[in-house]
Amino acid sequence: MKTLKRFSEKPAGVINPSDLKTFKGQFVYWLFMAILIVLSIVCLVPAIWTLCTGFKTSQEIYQSASFFPKSLSWETIKQNIADAWFYMDGTRTSINTLIISVAGTIVCVLVDGFGGYVLSRLKPKGTKLVFILIVWTMMIPGQIRMVPLYISYMNWPFVVDTSWQVNILNTYWPMILMAATSAFTVILFKNSFDAVSISLVEAAKLDGAGDMQIFFKIMIPLSMPIVIFTSIGTMRGPWSDFFNPFLILQDATKWTMPVSIFSMQTDPKVKMNIYMLALIISSVPGLLIFALFQKYIMGGINVGGVKG
Repeated sequence: MKTLKRFSEKPAGVINPSDLKTFKGQFVYWLFMAILIVLSIVCLVPAIWTLCTGFKTSQEIYQSASFFPKSLSWETIKQNIADAWFYMDGTRTSINTLIISVAGTIVCVLVDGFGGYVLSRLKPKGTKLVFILIVWTMMIPGQIRMVPLYISYMNWPFVVDTSWQVNILNTYWPMILMAATSAFTVILFKNSFDAVSISLVEAAKLDGAGDMQIFFKIMIPLSMPIVIFTSIGTMRGPWSDFFNPFLILQDATKWTMPVSIFSMQTDPKVKMNIYMLALIISSVPGLLIFALFQKYIMGGINVGGVKG
């Protein structure tokens, strides 16, 4: 609890208020501000250009190279949004993405939470070796893992006896399973569980509580910042993940929103303004999740990064 309280306090920051009274402190402050403003502009300009392009008419796209639309009307905006939602099959793809998002979040919290609990509290033989291997997997590029993952999904579970093998391609399970195999999340849970007082665990065991009860009634409630942080990160993933669903889902009725937007490029009826507006629509869920739960994201990073 002391760890949680410590990180709930406002951090001191890079520059103290007393430093602003000196010329050097003011110079560093305005230098940092200028750098942040430039970086913000560089990051925001592509998004603003995409939004402005989506609000243009189909004729203006090819007749004018202006950054902002020359004539902005509510009717044009409504029609472009309706067309983008229709061509991207918004209702179906948003439901598909939401299913993967919610299921992946639940599986991720449970599987990675159990993994962190084993490494933190149970500590069977070989725990250090397993922890080193988990950290080592973070150094492997995702592109290298795609081929063995694809083969294993074709023959799941990956065993010699073919009678036990099942092809789970073209289902949501590969994306859900990939969400549950996050080395970073396991480490976050382990560090958070390490901060829980051992006396609470011992008292629960004296009362007859098993490991499952300790995990759900003590560890998870005391590690709620990590649970929220993990849930937010996992829930945002499917809304921006293109490569994995594109590789695994062949059935168009199961496509997620990014894959459906990519397929719009081959439709001659889809103009550039509709395509750009579809990109903006697909980014809205992730932006809303981040905006609503920003303080929990930063709190989860701070609490999970400290042991003791």
